[in-house]
Amino acid sequence: MAAASRFADALSRFVFEGAAVRGALVGLDATRRDILACRAYPPALRRLLGELLAATALLASTLKFDGSLVLQLAGDGPLRMLVVECDAALTLRATAQWRDEVETFPADADLATLAGGPARARLAITVDPKDGGPLYQGIVGLETASVATLIEHYLSSSEQIASRLVLGADGDGVRGLLVQRMPGATAADDAAWKSIEAAALALPAALLLAAATPAALLAARFPEHDIRLFEPRPARFGCSCSAERVGNALRLLGREEVDGILAEQGSVTATCEFCNRGYAFDAAAARALFAGPQGAAGKLH
Repeated sequence: MAAASRFADALSRFVFEGAAVRGALVGLDATRRDILACRAYPPALRRLLGELLAATALLASTLKFDGSLVLQLAGDGPLRMLVVECDAALTLRATAQWRDEVETFPADADLATLAGGPARARLAITVDPKDGGPLYQGIVGLETASVATLIEHYLSSSEQIASRLVLGADGDGVRGLLVQRMPGATAADDAAWKSIEAAALALPAALLLAAATPAALLAARFPEHDIRLFEPRPARFGCSCSAERVGNALRLLGREEVDGILAEQGSVTATCEFCNRGYAFDAAAARALFAGPQGAAGKLH
């Protein structure tokens, strides 16, 4: 197995030589820090966001597309909404809406409890190709406690791919490991898969977080297998908001509504739910949005 760099904000894919099994490892330390810096997330959400960011990046790495994969939770519990988005370049962003009572939950509270339970919440995974292809959405039940098990059930039921996922997030680090039987695997691969699956299931999150490099982790966890580790792909936090997009949203709101806001406040302001960046349109810029097909860019705070 080729050497690899230390764990950083990157995703590394790998394959087991001689077995129809593939996998990926991801680290997102700085990415999560940058996302958490956008707003004051409670302790329970800080850990869950780390796990969901790693899971979303690993899911996106299994797709061949030029678009976005969006994981969205909606419920009527203390956590009302949570969205994690990852594009094909492994640029991630996230946001959440919650009630004050989330602050009282312990840091290890599970997603289903925070969202209100399986009868009151749902988790949707959406693949948006952005290239004219069809949008795909799968719904995940919240009957299980861990994020890893939720995603495994999704892959098994929706994608028909046997998978094992290990996630870890603490105060400093975020890690994720995914192993999967490849499409077309035969009975001859059964023994290899059982060995790899058992080794993944036995991996504690603490050891995943403590690993120095992807290569070291794979060698220690799967010593009986020859693994080909590919070059890591960088991952980062990034937001696609812009004055142009806010302007388009205001056009959809309609001129009458925008004029009403101007009459009351003198300008129109908006804040991105993902990065907390503020946009402001003075009266002239707001009215110019309706003067032509493109309008004018807003003045940015």
